Amino acid sequence: MNRISKKILVVEDEEIIRISLVKLLERHHYQTEQAVSVKAALKTFNLNEFDLIISDLRLPGGSGAELIGAVGNVPVLIMTSFASLRSAVDIMRQGAADYISKPFDHEELISSVKRIIDHESHKSSPITTTQAPLLGNSPETLDILNTIRKVAPTNAPVLIAGETGSGKQAIARAIHHASALSDRLFTVINCATASEDEIKQYFDLVTKQNEPASIFLRDLCQLPANLQDNILKLTKISNVRCVASTTRDLHELCEIGLFREDLLLAINVVHIDVLPLRARLADIVQLTDYFLGQFSNQLNCTVTISKDGMQALSQNTWSGNIKELKNTLYQAAILLEAGEQISPALLGLNNQSRSSLQKQHQTLLAMSANGEDALSLTNYFTQFVLDNQDAMSETTLAEKLGISRKSLWQRRNKLGISRKTD
Repeated sequence: MNRISKKILVVEDEEIIRISLVKLLERHHYQTEQAVSVKAALKTFNLNEFDLIISDLRLPGGSGAELIGAVGNVPVLIMTSFASLRSAVDIMRQGAADYISKPFDHEELISSVKRIIDHESHKSSPITTTQAPLLGNSPETLDILNTIRKVAPTNAPVLIAGETGSGKQAIARAIHHASALSDRLFTVINCATASEDEIKQYFDLVTKQNEPASIFLRDLCQLPANLQDNILKLTKISNVRCVASTTRDLHELCEIGLFREDLLLAINVVHIDVLPLRARLADIVQLTDYFLGQFSNQLNCTVTISKDGMQALSQNTWSGNIKELKNTLYQAAILLEAGEQISPALLGLNNQSRSSLQKQHQTLLAMSANGEDALSLTNYFTQFVLDNQDAMSETTLAEKLGISRKSLWQRRNKLGISRKTD
């Protein structure tokens, strides 16, 4: 299969970071070149031959921001530390395509790279058309789109709840792009890894510098108790729009003392529930068409799927939701032979079918109805959780067992079954 890869220049003086980034990009089929400074980049390469330049902000002999003015239409993605957040605002004003904080999340960086390159290739397309979770014609998706249209013009905080991979961050970006802050920074705080210093940087930026911002609090349910007061202060700043996501029921976390009720009240003004993909199967066709179009452009070939292949997609449980669907199609597109269509075999789906899961659940209900002893039910519960927790989120496990997430958590603790992080 012939492929035309996009060409990216990485400008980074720290060898470990530079090599790691190059390997990451090459795993995603990008051609790469390297430089250790702005001077080396200008001396060695014709910068206008690249599709994207990724540069550290702080480099020996000069700032990575100098590359913005040194190129024509080539977008520049700047990497910066949390301590340089104010500089990130400045370089966005200078024309950087985006910035990403170090240490960066691999998936977030690749997502930013794809978004920038896709935008440069299709500048006539509106931003929201690139947000895969907003694609689909199921009633659930149309309802989310309608909510976005209503809430985006306001400054109301939004809480987006749903399983991992269901598209919560893309929905948050869609709210930002449709708001009055669309030309401002969209800042992501990963609540699972955030530090007090990082949060303080954001607080100082929007208060002392009076810089309006949209802040996305990713995985708010994983925010440590000692940092919840800091986030609460962020939500009270008038020129800040806070949107948060959660994979867990925050009300239940409040009940067991792991989450502050005042923070929940502050962020849960507008609530958006994102159903798992298996609950809105009508979206799969449009999502699949979108992803295959992306892969056709990226791999420089026509990628299509057979009728049987599409049926296999509709019968899968998709415990990883839209993210899993995309990864499955991407692998199939890479392995696809020229002139062929994606078949069920090429998809390689080996998750339990919904009928199999329903059968297990019916067995549990029957055991309960027949009054079988607690030991049998306990054994069933233990075996079901151990067999399925690697492929399912906590929400899905609870749904299949017919209990609440809180009950699942309590039974795990009672039986000593370590909890799967989702």
